[in-house]
Amino acid sequence: MRTLAALALAALAAGCASQETAPAGAGGPKIGVVVLHGKWDTPYGNTLSFTRAMQYQGFLADSPEMPWSERRSYDTGVAGMVGEIDAAVARLKSRGAEKIFVAGHSLGAAAAVRYARLRRVDGLIALVPGHIPEGQRFAQKVAASLQQAKAMPSGESGWFDDPNSLRMKPMHMKAGVYVEYFDPSGPMNFRDNLAGVRPGTPVLWVGGEAEAPGEKRADRAAFNALPRDPAPKFAEVAAGHLDTPGAAGSVCAQWIREIAGRE
Repeated sequence: MRTLAALALAALAAGCASQETAPAGAGGPKIGVVVLHGKWDTPYGNTLSFTRAMQYQGFLADSPEMPWSERRSYDTGVAGMVGEIDAAVARLKSRGAEKIFVAGHSLGAAAAVRYARLRRVDGLIALVPGHIPEGQRFAQKVAASLQQAKAMPSGESGWFDDPNSLRMKPMHMKAGVYVEYFDPSGPMNFRDNLAGVRPGTPVLWVGGEAEAPGEKRADRAAFNALPRDPAPKFAEVAAGHLDTPGAAGSVCAQWIREIAGRE
């Protein structure tokens, strides 16, 4: 029997929990925002206040539970991930959204970047992106598990290391799925996806002032790898990695309106 918490998550994933206010600004297009949570999180975790801020600003919002939640444990690969974002976009359009923005936190930001490479969106918001398979430290942490996964049949399941900032947790998933998400030469290579974001896509990159110096340097270096047409915008909020979404709502809402021509 499904728990009440699981039912609540399913409701939000279907867009049923989004109770938006009247659209802000008269006469402009109706705006939809897909919000992708971070690793081991849920739509009711670190991104909930961001989703609520989007609703308070008069935007439609859809925040699905993604494959990397602790409950789901990477139960689908990268193509499945893209399909789930497609479904969230379709739900927003069915509710009248005319412009679509995709926002993500940490691994959710990496997924949003991947999506903006594959699909045309009206704007991309990256909130302190994480999960960089090609990064040296990340690659060292997963090297043993990646070697193990590559030696297994892709459909066979096992336990594999999943780093999250300074934390590490074994996660149970299919070997082929692990390779897709964690192989530096795979579809989640962050720099490749950044460089491949569709030309003309507006990008807002939000960093956290309280992040570690090394993470802040990596943020800036990755931001500089973005296509420059149009010029992406970098903003920094007074927060750390986990609470950046909660601090970024007003900054992101203002930027969305500017991009959508609502002000």
